[in-house]
Amino acid sequence: MDCIFLLKICVTILFGMALGAISSIPVGAVQLVVIKKSLNHQIKPAFAVAAGSMTSDFIYGALTLFGFGGFLHLRPFQIGIYSLGILVLAYIVYRTMKERHTLVNSDEPIIYRKRYSFLKGFTIAITNPGMIVWWLVGYKLYLDLNLFEVAGAGIRAIFVISGCLGLGGYLMFVGFLVYRAKNAFPEHFVHNAYLVLTVLLCVLILYFGYKIVCIIFNYQTFL
Repeated sequence: MDCIFLLKICVTILFGMALGAISSIPVGAVQLVVIKKSLNHQIKPAFAVAAGSMTSDFIYGALTLFGFGGFLHLRPFQIGIYSLGILVLAYIVYRTMKERHTLVNSDEPIIYRKRYSFLKGFTIAITNPGMIVWWLVGYKLYLDLNLFEVAGAGIRAIFVISGCLGLGGYLMFVGFLVYRAKNAFPEHFVHNAYLVLTVLLCVLILYFGYKIVCIIFNYQTFL
């Protein structure tokens, strides 16, 4: 295996990880949940949420780039996915408000289970079919580099895995930063942060509802 080929593989990995990290930068439901758990000194459950999101995005990436994702564009599927997303986010809003009440009125720490946290991260991410577009755009940008004459199954697999590692790595990095800085925040800041997280989650619920309406009535979306 020559050095040029290895260099191209390294570029593929770095490019995929960079795209994955960039896809995580806009504040979304998964990032909000990671931050919430990190604020409560629950770094392992926060990492579990990131791992669940990474697993979901791997599924979307594999289905999209290996040609098995035709059903992902069907209207009934997208409506069902966004509807599930509304239910999941509504439950998270309820849990967030309940946890804030506990923080304000009790000294008992909030305990999260890693298994449930992984499932929560997976469920939130799987209700975002917009990742299909991101994978297609990201892969097109990668092909524009012209590293290989033909991007075979192995190259596509490396690209998908690298993208997921970049996405999960960024979420874990954010969680770790919040976890390390939490002691520097006064208690009332954490309480107010829960309110902000709740509002942002409600905005995401409205966005999902907007997407459902646009799909049903064939409106052109600008978001």
